[in-house]
Amino acid sequence: MGRSSGDRGPHLAQLRKAVRVAKPVRAPRAPSSPISRTGVRAHFAKGVKARSTPSSPAQRRVVVKARYVSHGSARGAPLRMHVSYLAREVGAQKSQGEPPVEPGQENDLERSVDYLAREGREHAGDFTFYNQGESGLDAQKVTAAWVDDRRHFRLIISAEDGTGLGDLQPFIREVMANLEARLGTPLEWIAVDHHDTDNPHTHVLIRGRRSDGQDLFIPSRLISSGIREHAQEVVTRVLGPRLSVDLVREREREIREVGMTSLDRELTAQLRRAGGEVSRPDLVARLEQLERWDLATRRPDGWRLADGLTAQLGAMKQRAEVERAVAHLQRGEAKALLAADANAPVVGEFIHGRLEGDFGDNFLAVVESGVGELRYARFDRTDDLAILAEVPSGAIVVFEPAVARPRPSDEAVARVAARAGGLYSATIHANLEAHVDAGLVAANVRRLEAMRRSGLVERRSDGAFAIAQNHLEQATRFETELVRKSPVNARVVSYWTLAEQVNALGPTHLDHVLAGEAMAPSGEGAFARRYAMALQQRRLFMVEQGWMGETDKRLSPPALRTMAANERADLAKRLSGELGLRVLPQAPSHVSGVYARRIDLAQGRVALIVQERQAYIVPWRPALERFAGRHVEGVLRGQTLSWGLARGLGPNLPPMG
Repeated sequence: MGRSSGDRGPHLAQLRKAVRVAKPVRAPRAPSSPISRTGVRAHFAKGVKARSTPSSPAQRRVVVKARYVSHGSARGAPLRMHVSYLAREVGAQKSQGEPPVEPGQENDLERSVDYLAREGREHAGDFTFYNQGESGLDAQKVTAAWVDDRRHFRLIISAEDGTGLGDLQPFIREVMANLEARLGTPLEWIAVDHHDTDNPHTHVLIRGRRSDGQDLFIPSRLISSGIREHAQEVVTRVLGPRLSVDLVREREREIREVGMTSLDRELTAQLRRAGGEVSRPDLVARLEQLERWDLATRRPDGWRLADGLTAQLGAMKQRAEVERAVAHLQRGEAKALLAADANAPVVGEFIHGRLEGDFGDNFLAVVESGVGELRYARFDRTDDLAILAEVPSGAIVVFEPAVARPRPSDEAVARVAARAGGLYSATIHANLEAHVDAGLVAANVRRLEAMRRSGLVERRSDGAFAIAQNHLEQATRFETELVRKSPVNARVVSYWTLAEQVNALGPTHLDHVLAGEAMAPSGEGAFARRYAMALQQRRLFMVEQGWMGETDKRLSPPALRTMAANERADLAKRLSGELGLRVLPQAPSHVSGVYARRIDLAQGRVALIVQERQAYIVPWRPALERFAGRHVEGVLRGQTLSWGLARGLGPNLPPMG
């Protein structure tokens, strides 16, 4: 891959040598990047799922799910992240039963995630990937050559009777060989089998380039029918056709299943046609089950299904999954398990979190509130996933309602358009505001593109956007739709546990409560009691350290600022010794360099930006995670730094020798 001269030089070799002595832990569960729709009809879109209905009742079922992921400006980052996710799941299967690492044993440097040190090495010993001819492959090494491609493809192949197949590799190799024959080209692919669910399944990654160097296109019909049908033929040939008892057992399972089933779809269609009359025994049995859940009603004129049946069954299924996930955390107590409140914030102690979903693209988080409830939420937005990456058990997390309001980029667009006759483009913005950062302009354009796809903004033939006078109202409408889909935000107010905060030298969330800048959790639950005790202990510690007087009711804001500066200065000193570079605890209004590390301090999460002769400790933002290990530029915008890739520099660092 091409690299700029700015990425070369002895300083990087020295930097890498120093970085490798660190002990990064809690490697980030980085999310997969969102799908970029290219408009190419031959591609299958996000979340395409081949229906598992067999061509005959006796044929074995196989479900095939697929998506393609554009690399975009992040180049191979989505691929590397997904490989790490798959490898981590493999490692988790291998290490079940191992005792967890006790919290509070690491210092702030050991809490860091070092992107330079981990690239290509994370979980290398756990990889059990294979392809058409080899097993035990290191997927990071195999896929390293894919990063310059425009995209890669992901499949999940799950045979309902996968347990009976035993070793899945011969099955997957036959399916992939058939796909190659249908496409008329050899494929470069790698797969890993997961046995952590009721149905064993396989994740397959396919390179987005044909053997002749051209971009690979997979017709959607191969997903909707071709791959699935051939896979079902293979499983049926190996295990034999399904017996009548298998069909009966399947129907009985569907009758009791929590969640939307094929029976529910049949019921919806039949009741619409027949006006409430149902006679088929299995459909009647399903209606009786729905009735027990208050989702169906038996009336004199026939059956009626509850409004929003699909959504209610989906919510029930989600709750059942969460109940299974947190069952081991109940500790014998019958705690209420509730979804996060979309109307009121809740502060809690983080007790469970993991990436979930077919492609590892959503995160389940569970906190214990001050009143003793367990509150849960799922997140799939890139920023939320970055915020929740490597949150340790015991961290203090807030679930708060998402608010629909214009963003700073919307205000910038409206400001420029008001001076440019209702138009906005990168050129117009640069002409009107000569010193505007190109990265911020690019972010504005991306925002307008997203609004255009929702029909809220028009783009003219010359590339400029037509901006309405009520643009901020349109932006609020756009945000309202986003909030409807994701009504809750995640905010980590402390990546440190209560026990770690008590004697911390830097300012903690407890200190902000002592200063009257934050609220302690209310209630009489176990977490609220532990919090109150930790707050008392922290106050005594602050008195001992001289930050508070014995009669002081509140910690002063200047004390908080001084503690924060001291903590950053101490970190900078230790990093300077580790890296052999001058590390500054503050960043100027414009900074550029390699995003090398994130570190969780008592005051919050910070990032390390490395230049050739010096480095900076800067406030961390979720956007940085898209550029891990790459050269970035940050520009002060209000009170925060806005980040983007550095202009004119190669996107990747040289390989670590």
